[in-house]
Amino acid sequence: MADFYINKLPTFSLLPGESTSTMEEKILLESEKIPVGVLIPALYGDLAGTAMYAIIQKLKKMDFVKKVYVCLDQASKDEYKSALAITKPLGKKGVLIWNDSPRVRTILSEIEKELFVGLRGKGNSVWTGLGYVIAKGDVSALAFHDADIITYDKDFLIRLLFPIVHQKYQFSKGFYIRYNDRFYGRVTRLFYFPFVRALKDIFGSTEYIDYMGDFRYPLSGEFATFVSQARMLQFPCDWGIEVGILGEIYLNMRISRICQVELTPRYDHKHQRVGTSPDRGLYKMASDIARTFFAFLASNGRIIGRDTFNSIRLAYLKNAREIVGIYESYADMYSHRIAFDFHDELKIVELFAQGIDHAAKIFYDNPKGSPMIPDWKRVESAVDGVLEKLADAVENPCES
Repeated sequence: MADFYINKLPTFSLLPGESTSTMEEKILLESEKIPVGVLIPALYGDLAGTAMYAIIQKLKKMDFVKKVYVCLDQASKDEYKSALAITKPLGKKGVLIWNDSPRVRTILSEIEKELFVGLRGKGNSVWTGLGYVIAKGDVSALAFHDADIITYDKDFLIRLLFPIVHQKYQFSKGFYIRYNDRFYGRVTRLFYFPFVRALKDIFGSTEYIDYMGDFRYPLSGEFATFVSQARMLQFPCDWGIEVGILGEIYLNMRISRICQVELTPRYDHKHQRVGTSPDRGLYKMASDIARTFFAFLASNGRIIGRDTFNSIRLAYLKNAREIVGIYESYADMYSHRIAFDFHDELKIVELFAQGIDHAAKIFYDNPKGSPMIPDWKRVESAVDGVLEKLADAVENPCES
C-alpha cells in the first residue's frame, strides 16, 4: 500500500514492483561489520510444517544471514531429534535451541531461584533463545519472525533488516495487510485499534498512546534490533508479548530511532481460533493485550479504577462497531473476492469486550500486572556465569 503518510513513527511503505537487490547488496556489505542473525520461535508442529520448510530453504541461500536460531519449545526428545533433521539444510548457520532439554531446564531452574523466568509460551521461548545469542556473541543485529509464515520470501527479511543494518535505526517493526478471501488480523482490526482509540478517549492524547496507535500492524511477530538493545528488554510471557515489547522499546529508545516498514504486499500464516473463554484463542490474546496496557499505564502514573474500566469498555464497543461498519464498506468495494459477515464481526467484538472485563478483573485483583521476564542484563548480574552455562546446555543438550 504505497503511501508517504508519516505521523509519529518513521514509516516506510512498500513501493510496488521495486527490487530489493540494491538493499541486499548494502546489507551484505554492512554484514561484514554487523553480523546478522534470525531468531525463530517454534512449536514442533510449526517447525514440521510446509511453511517452515520453505522458510529454511530460503534462509540457507541468504548470504547476509550468518546465523539462524530456531527456538524449539515444548518438544519431546524424539521431536528434538526430528527437528535436527528438519533444520539440517541450514548447515553451519543453523542453531537448534531445544528449550525442553534437561540441561536447559536445569539452567532456567537455577535462574528461577533468583528471578521469575516466566510461564511457558512464546515470550519465554524468545527470551531463552536470546540468552543463547547474547552468550555466543556471533551476531550484532537480530531479526525475529514466526515459523508459520506462508508468504515468506527473501525480500521480506531484507526490508525488515535494512533500516537496522544500513540506516542504523535501533528498532524496526514489520507491517503488512492480511487478507485472502476475507479480512484477517481480527485482533488487530477489531480489538487493538478501537481499544487504543478508547484509551485516547478516556485518557486524552499522550505520547505513549499516540505512539502505540501509530503502528500499522502492532501485533506482528516480525521485528529487528541490535543484540545490545535486546539484552535490555524485559519480555511478557503471555499473548501480550508484542505490546509489551513495544512498550519496552518506547521506554528505552527515542521514537525518531524506531521505525516500521512494510514487508510484503500480502501476508498469510496460521489462523488462530477465536475461542470462547479467556484462557483460549483470540479471546485470551485480547485479554492479555488489555492487561498489558493497563499495567503499563498504571506504572506510568495513570490511576485506573472500576469506573474507568467501565468507560474503556463502552468506548471500545462504540469505536469497534464504527470500525466494523467501515470494514463492511471496504469489503463491498471488493465484493467479488472478499466475503464479509457483519454479524460475525460484531460477535467477535462483543467477545473481545468480555476480554476487557476479564483483563480488568485480573488487573484489579493484581494491579502489578503479569510479571515480566527480566532482561538478560539483570539475569547476568543475579546469576554468575549463567550465559556460559546456558550456551553449553544448548550445544550439548543430551549430556548427563
